[in-house]
Amino acid sequence: MTDKEMVHHYTTENHHLPLILASKALLPSNAGAENEPPLLWFSKAQRWERTATKMVHSDHGLRLLTFSEQLAKFGCVRFSLASDDPRLMNWVSACKYAGITSTARRKLEIVGKRRGGSPVDWFAISGCIQLTELKLQRYDGSQWVDCPLL
Repeated sequence: MTDKEMVHHYTTENHHLPLILASKALLPSNAGAENEPPLLWFSKAQRWERTATKMVHSDHGLRLLTFSEQLAKFGCVRFSLASDDPRLMNWVSACKYAGITSTARRKLEIVGKRRGGSPVDWFAISGCIQLTELKLQRYDGSQWVDCPLL
């Protein structure tokens, strides 16, 4: 299966990857939204999901890192899953599942688009996924490279 036939869960190599490997699964989160059921997010974006880029404090307030800065500071990895996996919900269906109102959904879309993301690329699963079901890759500075799951 090619990368274009897959969706990807993008995350940081230096911080989140060790925790994920220790748990042996990708676990859903509600990112602090108290009354939302947790979801596990994926993207069809092939190089990087721009909404996964971290914000940092600067002299002028919060600032979005560039991809190069993200890579240098945190490292970039992705877990890939077949895009035809029946557990995947598209963006609108995932928002409905989570009880996100259409007004809140549109606000999230605006923010995501400003960061370079696209809601047509966003998918979610409502449960955890064992690492044995996924392919792990890390970005080496020029391309995504397969990594063995330990």
